[in-house]
Amino acid sequence: MARRSDTPKRTVSHEDDLLSLRNIRAGFAKKVQAVSLAFVIVMALGMVAYFGTVPTGGPAGGERSQNVALVNGEPIQREQFEMMVSEKSREKTMLSGDALAAVGVRAEVFREQIDQLLIAQAAEKEGISLSDGDLNREIDKLVDQQVKQERERAAQGKQITDQQFEMIIRSAMGKSLAEWREELRQNWEARKPLLRQALLQQKLMEKVANVPNPSDEELKRSYDLLTIRHILVSTGNRTEEQARKRAEEILQKVRSGSDFAKLAKEFSDDPGSKQNGGSLGAIPRSQVAMMFVPEFAKAVEALQPGQVSDLVKTQYGFHIIRLDSVKPNVPADFEKKKADYAKQYVETMRNVKWQQYLAQLRRTAKIEVLDPELKAFQALEELQRQAGKPEYTASLARVIEAFEKATKEMPSAEAMVVLGLLYQQQSEMPGLAEPARKKARENAITAWQNALQRIESVQLRFMLADLYRKSKQNDLAIKQYEEIGEVAWDKPNIHAQLKSIYKQMGRQDLVQKEVEWEKKYQERMKAERAPAPPAAQPAPAQKP
Repeated sequence: MARRSDTPKRTVSHEDDLLSLRNIRAGFAKKVQAVSLAFVIVMALGMVAYFGTVPTGGPAGGERSQNVALVNGEPIQREQFEMMVSEKSREKTMLSGDALAAVGVRAEVFREQIDQLLIAQAAEKEGISLSDGDLNREIDKLVDQQVKQERERAAQGKQITDQQFEMIIRSAMGKSLAEWREELRQNWEARKPLLRQALLQQKLMEKVANVPNPSDEELKRSYDLLTIRHILVSTGNRTEEQARKRAEEILQKVRSGSDFAKLAKEFSDDPGSKQNGGSLGAIPRSQVAMMFVPEFAKAVEALQPGQVSDLVKTQYGFHIIRLDSVKPNVPADFEKKKADYAKQYVETMRNVKWQQYLAQLRRTAKIEVLDPELKAFQALEELQRQAGKPEYTASLARVIEAFEKATKEMPSAEAMVVLGLLYQQQSEMPGLAEPARKKARENAITAWQNALQRIESVQLRFMLADLYRKSKQNDLAIKQYEEIGEVAWDKPNIHAQLKSIYKQMGRQDLVQKEVEWEKKYQERMKAERAPAPPAAQPAPAQKP
């Protein structure tokens, strides 16, 4: 499992704005251009699987098994949750071509649905409500957009009359334009919960993330380039008390006049900036709040050029921050494009405020996880925070136990893949006795074998074969490689990889098979690229 970066940056994904009306409309617009009219309604139906809905009632029938979690006492219902997991897993598998890409989807969907429910709860608390009229007006807008998109597609860049468009619709759909509009409307009527959630989020954002238009001076200041350095003393491999004491000692050296950059190179735990003397580069002032966690960003804003902060505590540890310089960087065309720049500024700051608001909702939420696999993923997140600490080995064993329990109670390929990875990591722990190392590898092999009974994954077969080789079971590894060759029968890059592996294993007979496969593949590609022979001309009729 990859270790996260210690630089206190954060990124904002489009999923944080999952239910925005803009995304609903834009998502539909992209899809409608790629397919024919016959699939317009199918796409509209499929959108609900992407955006989802938010349950608002209590646990159905009191059955906790029907819910995967409770968020401030309200349930995330299992049926809706599993539908979202299935849909997103298929999407990721199709995009990557391998089912292993879907590992982590369950936790990803869980985070999304928590956010959706928190937003609905916050909107209610803020007194935000929606009438049926609000929803009906939004449905009218969506239907209008669908019709407009289809008209543009049918026109193909030309002008067509209403009568011509009516004829196109009748020909393609077998119904009038009015009938088709009503059908689209009924499809959206069934998705009023989705639209309600989207409108609630929009109204909530307007209330809690409102940003007034900036003054000229404020707008110019937002383009200042801030050159920032920091020294991080991480809590990842030491206790908080140890980290604080070490950070205080370094801060004292800074206050005594020692060179900040040299101290950063010597003491900082941030691998991304350590070798650059702690430099994070020149960053526009307007981007600071977006790029860094709130505590770090707030400390930067409080500094004057040349000043050094006190200790700043974040989730990564303790930071000592220095603002080296502030350089004005107003665009040359500022006066000409002032309105556009102001709009960009408002949008950026609005997004920052919204992300901070969501982060606060998450921090204060009471979340009770009921699903055993999600509990295991929760334990996995905690394990990642303990990387490098003395208790990591014991924590790893507890996480393995959680995934073992999850795979027994609710078997899934995803949990089995992760369980195998955990056992593999356990087998590579330094100081582990050889019998325990062997047992961990055997457990990893079993987990991945079980996963392959549920999904087909070339990547997972490669991983399994590698474990077989480490366990001195080359015959079983060869079987996996041969299976890969069968599954990836049309992928030359995979066969090139197999040929290289067979060479390493000294299996010249299998290398030769791959050489023969390459020849046949090249011949097939050559034949497919060859122009088709001209059709034979009929013989002229003979005269009697």
